Amino acid sequence: MNDYHKEIDISKEKQNIINEYINKYSEEIYEKDLPEIISAEEMYYLTTVSQNLLNWYPFSKEDSVLEIGGDLGQLTGLFSKKCKDVTTIEPQWECAEAIRKRYKDRENIDLIAGKLEDISLDKKYDIITLIGNINRIEEIIGKQLDLENTIRYLEKYLNENGKMLIAVDNKFGLRYWAGNPENILNKKFISLIGYHSEPISYETFTKKSLEEILQKMGYNFNFYYPLPDYKMPNVIFTDEGLPKYNSIDKYNPYTAKNSDLIINEIDVFREILTTNPEMFTFFTNSFLIEISKEKRELPYNYISFNNMRKEKYRLITKIGKDYVEKEAVTEEANQHIEQISKNIEYLKENQIKTLDETEENKIKSKYVEQKYLLNEVLTENLRQGKKDEFDKLVQKYIDLFLSQSYKIENYEETIFIKYNIAIEDKELIKSMNFLKKGLWDMTFKNCFYIDDQFYFFDQEWNDKNIPLEFILYRSILYTISLRRYINIDELMEQYKLTQYREIFEKLDNILQEKIRDDKIWKFYSKNKYFDIDGTKQELINLSRRDHAKELAIENLQKDNDYLINVREQLTKEKEQLSKALEDMEQKYNQLFSVRVGNKIRKFFRK
Repeated sequence: MNDYHKEIDISKEKQNIINEYINKYSEEIYEKDLPEIISAEEMYYLTTVSQNLLNWYPFSKEDSVLEIGGDLGQLTGLFSKKCKDVTTIEPQWECAEAIRKRYKDRENIDLIAGKLEDISLDKKYDIITLIGNINRIEEIIGKQLDLENTIRYLEKYLNENGKMLIAVDNKFGLRYWAGNPENILNKKFISLIGYHSEPISYETFTKKSLEEILQKMGYNFNFYYPLPDYKMPNVIFTDEGLPKYNSIDKYNPYTAKNSDLIINEIDVFREILTTNPEMFTFFTNSFLIEISKEKRELPYNYISFNNMRKEKYRLITKIGKDYVEKEAVTEEANQHIEQISKNIEYLKENQIKTLDETEENKIKSKYVEQKYLLNEVLTENLRQGKKDEFDKLVQKYIDLFLSQSYKIENYEETIFIKYNIAIEDKELIKSMNFLKKGLWDMTFKNCFYIDDQFYFFDQEWNDKNIPLEFILYRSILYTISLRRYINIDELMEQYKLTQYREIFEKLDNILQEKIRDDKIWKFYSKNKYFDIDGTKQELINLSRRDHAKELAIENLQKDNDYLINVREQLTKEKEQLSKALEDMEQKYNQLFSVRVGNKIRKFFRK
């Protein structure tokens, strides 16, 4: 490590990360050392989640990378692994030392603790990265520059056909409207007004402002939309692969310190996508931009990760122009790829159509438009008021499983005994239809309906003796869009699933617990919004909305009761006033009669 040491303050959060983890443990990734309750800083700096931003990117083993701002090395190791070499500029001495300790066994990292202005670099690079450090430019380079002039400054270090990868926050990101603080001052809502009330001005960005800067400079560019943001993404959309109503829930929002959430951002994104899908890029939380002098095609239209799973189940899904591929994120997950391959073979052996194939330890399939997804087709039937068509298609789906199902009368032979799920009424067992090798994710969301045929994909899981009713239950439960057009309780009743709901919910929770990483799950579920299956978040939202409606009705009832009481009280007061009026009128008449009588008597005396 070259030492150009300058005194620069380090944040308390970073110092704590260094003291509690990097100085204590001789590791590169620290997930196993994290406490039960993980902070946003620990998640960002110490796990593989931050690497999702570029883990999918088509780096070359011949690429040389210049990393502008290394922080605590959360991306440095990724560049080292994927590329020929990486030069990391990190002016904060404690951070640079932490990177050195973290990657002490890496020989292709040139770590420089100093400002770029004070350094003489004698080479050019294929890729320059500026990931979230635009507000640290004066600290890293040595002089204050806006984004445009930062790019101009860095151009001298870039090869003729080189690329820059830049990540910045969107000033109008929905997470900031929701009540999360921005990333510079850790203040809520301040970025939405451009930091105008602050003594120091900060450059902020929208997609339009970024496009204007890059077009002015003559660059070609590709935009990516990482969610929940560039720091900890688990899904990345593009202009060629924008989200739909049924796909926006693929990401898991998180909350930072000083958050006061007033809305659920996925809830609002759904409404935006329903009302005006083009507004998604205005409200997306952050941007990743690839810029270069030559035009480059998008390598992928969509990328997603399984952040909340155990390491042995973590996969990356990449959707290109005409294909989809899945691969392991970790070495452990290669065994899971093998299991998926076996599931694919099982489908084929049983004449069940699938789009998936195994190729070079990857799962690949032909890309099919989302409008052919079974959940989309069923939702469209309901939207058009074609309930009969909906029922016919669901029955056709059920019949596909019925043809391979069988009955079990003995509780000990079912999946319920395996997971210790007690069933008091054993007659329920006799009413179910079981599948020998139950691929319990053969749901509406994992099926295309093309030319009157079902084609399944993403069949990762299986268990022996699974009821087909359980698969149908999950299909209905997790097709959130159906709720816009039909009552789910009535649908469950129609397909005679209501009687199983309690035991199926227990089974579903147990299966998910088997897959998920509890520490990561707890991090995302702090506000009870999220679960391992992204659509569960929306189910909880629906429950919250129902609860809110119940409270509103209860409050209206209270108001109504109060008004009734007020009316009764006013009625009583009216009656009392009427009685008092009658009494007064009677007394008046009596008094009037007495006075008149007295006058008459006086008259006759005269």
